[in-house]
Amino acid sequence: MKKTGFARHLSDLMTLLACLVMVASASACGPAISGGRQSPTTPQSQATSTATAEVPGRVAIFTPSDGITLSQHTPINKWAALVPELKSALTKEHLSSKRIDAYTSGNLEDQSKELQDYVVNRLSERKAEKTSEPTTLVVAPMTSPDSITRQYGDYISKSLDVDAKDKASSRLVSSLRLAAGAGMHVVLMANQVPGIQPDLFVQLSDARAIGQMQAEKLASKLELDKASKDNPCHIEILLPNRPADASSDASSADTGAEANQAEQDQQEDQNSFPAQAFAGIWQVLGPYFKDGRADSPSGRLQADSTERDWQAVAFDPGKDASATGKELATRLSMNDDAKSHTEVDGILAMNDFIVSGVVSELRDLGYRGSSADVNPEISISGIVGSMAGRQDLHRQRVPKPAQSPASQNSSGSQADSSQNTGKTQESTSSDDHTAWPIISGYGAYADNIPQIVDGQQWMTGLEDRLGLAGDIAKACVNLNSQGKVPAMDTIQTVNQDGKQLRRLSRPLVAVSASNLKATLIDTGYIKPADAGL
Repeated sequence: MKKTGFARHLSDLMTLLACLVMVASASACGPAISGGRQSPTTPQSQATSTATAEVPGRVAIFTPSDGITLSQHTPINKWAALVPELKSALTKEHLSSKRIDAYTSGNLEDQSKELQDYVVNRLSERKAEKTSEPTTLVVAPMTSPDSITRQYGDYISKSLDVDAKDKASSRLVSSLRLAAGAGMHVVLMANQVPGIQPDLFVQLSDARAIGQMQAEKLASKLELDKASKDNPCHIEILLPNRPADASSDASSADTGAEANQAEQDQQEDQNSFPAQAFAGIWQVLGPYFKDGRADSPSGRLQADSTERDWQAVAFDPGKDASATGKELATRLSMNDDAKSHTEVDGILAMNDFIVSGVVSELRDLGYRGSSADVNPEISISGIVGSMAGRQDLHRQRVPKPAQSPASQNSSGSQADSSQNTGKTQESTSSDDHTAWPIISGYGAYADNIPQIVDGQQWMTGLEDRLGLAGDIAKACVNLNSQGKVPAMDTIQTVNQDGKQLRRLSRPLVAVSASNLKATLIDTGYIKPADAGL
C-alpha cells in the first residue's frame, strides 16, 4: 500500500511538471513564431475586410428611356439593358449599391432638369457636411434619332445639337460645366456635347463601324480574295435611308441661294448615317468591285463607283418588311411568277429590320437552302448540338472555281463544274440560280435569332455590353479614388478639335450560328427559347 501511495504522488508530480513545461514552451514560442507581428487571426480578418471594403464616392447614371414596346422585333442594344449591367459591374468593383443612382428620361427637357437637380443637391450636401465626397456622372445625352437610326438600337453615337435658344440643351451644358467646375468627374456615353471636355468619352456604335464590320465578315465568308474576274461574287447592298424631302421642288428666283442650299444639303447628306455606313462598306468591298472580283446583280454599283455613290443603293424601307421585299425584287429583276432566278451570293442588309424583309422575299421568290450551304463552317445539326454542350461540327469550304459555270460549260466541262462548285448537276446545267445567299444584318433582334439558327440569316451584330459595363465601372471607381482615368487596353487618347480626349471603345460583336451560344446565350443577353431552342 505504501508503494501504491508513492506511485500515486509521483504520477501527480509528473503531471504537474508536464503542465509547467507546456506553459513555458507556449510562452517562449509565441514571440518567436509571430516575430513581433499580430497573431495569424488578425491579418486574416484584415484581409477579409480589405476584400469586401467599399470604395469611396458616388456614381450617378443618366440615360434616355427606351419607351415601352411589347414587340421582339427590336434590337437588344437598349439603355434599359445596359444600365442594370453597369450597376452590377459597379458593385463588383465594391461600390455600394446605395451610392449608385440611375435616372431615365423620355426627353432632353426632363434629362437636363434631373441632371441639374442632382448636381445642385450634391453641392448643397457638400456644403452642409463640409465634405467633398468624390462623384462621377455617367451621362448619355438625350438625342432625337430618326426612324432609320432606331433600327440599329439605342447606342448610335452622334453629337448633341446645342442651340443657345434651346433651354434644355443649354441647361444640360451648364449643369455639366457646374459639375466639372466643382470637381465632379464626367463620363459621356454615345453622344458628345459641344463645349464639354469629359474625363472619358464612351464611343458606342457608329454608322461606319457597323457597315465596315458587315463588309469584312461578308468578304471573309465569301472568300473574295479567292474570287476572280471571270467568276465574281454577286453582292447586293441594301442601304435604308429616309425619303427625300418632297418640298425641295419649291420655286425660287434666287438661283444662287438654291445652289448654296444644295451644296449645304449635299454636305449634310455625306455626313448622314447611310452615307457613313456606305463609306465603311466601300472601304472593304470597293477594291473587289474595282478589279472585278465582285459585282452588283442590280448593276447599281460599278468598278468606278466611289463611297460618294451611296445613294445608288439607298432606299426607303417604309414601316414594315414589304417595302424591303419590293426593293429586293426590283434589284434582282424578279417577281413571284419568275421562272428563273438571278444569281446572288451575298446581301448586305445593314440591320435586322431589313433582313426580315429580305428573308421573306427570297422565300417567296423560290430561293432555297441556307447560309450553311454557301460556306459550310457548321451544320444545322451541329448548331443545335452546340446548344446542348456538344462540340460544333466544322467543315471545309468548297473552293470557288476560277471560272463561272457558264464559262466552263462553253468549254465542254459541265460535269467538272458541278463537282468543283459543290452544286447539283441540275443547278449548273441551266441559267437558274436558286441557291440561298448569305445575309448580314445588325441589332440582334430577338425574333431574328431563329433565322440565324436555321441558316436563313447568316450574321448579326451588337455591342459588347458586358465588356463595356465592366470597363465603365472600373473607370468610374478609379476616377473617384485616384482622380484619373485608369490605363486600360480599351481606352486610348485621341486628338479631337485640338484637344486630347480619353476615349473608351470595344469592337462590335459579330454573331453567327457558330458562336451564337457563346455571344448571346452564355452572356445572358437572350434565353434559349428566344433562339427557338
